[in-house]
Amino acid sequence: MRNGYTVTYQMRKRQRQRRQKIIGYILKVAAAILAAFLIVRFICFSYTIQGDSMMPTIESGEKHLVNRLIYRIKGPGRYDIIVFRLDDDSSNSYYVKRVIGLPGETVQIRDGKIYVDGKEARTYSDETILSSGVASEKITLGSDEYFVLGDNYNNSEDSRSASIGNIKRSNIIGKVGIKYWPWG
Repeated sequence: MRNGYTVTYQMRKRQRQRRQKIIGYILKVAAAILAAFLIVRFICFSYTIQGDSMMPTIESGEKHLVNRLIYRIKGPGRYDIIVFRLDDDSSNSYYVKRVIGLPGETVQIRDGKIYVDGKEARTYSDETILSSGVASEKITLGSDEYFVLGDNYNNSEDSRSASIGNIKRSNIIGKVGIKYWPWG
């Protein structure tokens, strides 16, 4: 009888250990799924670039991670590449452009060059800007507005266009970060 009791006890002990292992695996998988959800929801998301407005810096079809969290901590900086939406865009379209002008600054495009507060800004393309759009006159940005341009100056709809205009901070989704596709 003693032998039968020992065997039963050892079987129950092994079953309990297996159950604990299975529960441990289930908890690890659940934690990984929760972590992935929180990262995608609050920290970053994947975005596929569509169009040529950011060439040569970013090409159409590239996939980048977009950091959602950084602009909850601090505001966009000059020359950051951002993802934003428009106020009246019911299609939920996103745009990718480079920040040129910051809140309170004055932006103007004249003679094919960009000026911020009267000083020539750094450019990301060798091409001369052919169309100044609304920025042919000085534009003073509000306390929550940003002036954005595509790096492909002559093939970009951006803050020079009345249909886009200055971008409000509340419409900025995040900062474009690491390219993960295509490789190389």
